[in-house]
Amino acid sequence: MKRLLILGGPVFQKRVVEKAHEMGLYVGLMDINDDAPAAELADEFFVGSILDKAAALEVAHEFKPDAIMSGACDTSVRTVAWLCAKLGLPGNSEECAYRATDKVAMLEAFAHSGVSHPAFEVVPKNSLEGYDTSLEYPVIVKPTDSAGGRGINLVESEDKLIPALLSSSRAGRSGDILVEECMHGPEVSVEVLVVDGAPHVLQITDKITSGAPHFYEVGHVQPSSLPSASKEAIASLASRAVLSVGVDNGPAHVEIMLTADGPKMVELGARLGGDCITSYLIDGSITGIDMTKAAIKLALGERLQSLSYSNSGRFFAVKFIPSSKGTIKSIDGIDEARKTAGVIHVESTGVAGKDYKAAVDDSSRFAFVVASGDNRDDALSCCDGAIEKISIDVR
Repeated sequence: MKRLLILGGPVFQKRVVEKAHEMGLYVGLMDINDDAPAAELADEFFVGSILDKAAALEVAHEFKPDAIMSGACDTSVRTVAWLCAKLGLPGNSEECAYRATDKVAMLEAFAHSGVSHPAFEVVPKNSLEGYDTSLEYPVIVKPTDSAGGRGINLVESEDKLIPALLSSSRAGRSGDILVEECMHGPEVSVEVLVVDGAPHVLQITDKITSGAPHFYEVGHVQPSSLPSASKEAIASLASRAVLSVGVDNGPAHVEIMLTADGPKMVELGARLGGDCITSYLIDGSITGIDMTKAAIKLALGERLQSLSYSNSGRFFAVKFIPSSKGTIKSIDGIDEARKTAGVIHVESTGVAGKDYKAAVDDSSRFAFVVASGDNRDDALSCCDGAIEKISIDVR
């Protein structure tokens, strides 16, 4: 039995573990939290930081994997690439992993390859005080090295810049900040599978965000309802973007804004998409390929003999219940929500007795609902109907 080691155990990794089991693999999982949501599904679980390369190497020596992957976890992308290089396993190069996780290196790779991207400035941590941008307001400020929407702020005037820079700096590991032009237009994500250097755009997802000032994600719908010409331009940009950072065999999750000047890159991850995008939505919205299983095969070094896929004709959506400030006393109605017509999956991620802050990024959620429909509005309406049945007592 072949052995797969996955670094990172958040809720969206559960389906990765399940699909690895469907493929007959023995699965090990590593996460710093001993109560990581995906831990209970793994055959073996190791407690440790996925940012700690030495600790991860010890786990790998003990587990003896045939493949190591990040799944839908952005935090472990660099560690996975380092481990694969160290152990001679298939995977992204360390250079690719760096460019796919450091937002400055990523933008520089886009610029070098002529991939459309926002104008930007880099502000080192020790230069935040007194900084004055040359970009036109409003601007977006965000850490150079965070994920999940953490630390993103919209700044509309000069007097708000320094407080926003300091706030964003605290959300990253290095403290360095990106200041970017504020792009306007529909935002999408693009699921790409690169096989032997050839990008295959499997699906484009319409994104629903909270809007200013933090733009955290509150829902997704597949397939995109944008015009065909726009989707073709988006697919072309996504394909060039993943190649520019060096992905040559594996999945990529690409985020793009369709501006008045055409599509522009937001950022990308050299991994599967989270937020149920590759754990539920894409499984229903396309036929002919299972993206997660294909990514696992590539991690094992297996060749994909043929790629044939198309839209299924159905729409799939996920909507999240963002957290609010207070302590959860109870969460009720989950079972009733699951009985709603069109609903595929409902999961509570909030914990009774735990204190929460108001949502400012993608990590702050109480629950989510996945549903399908004959069209976009139908799928979203099914999600809303289920959410109405969920009662969360927060005090």
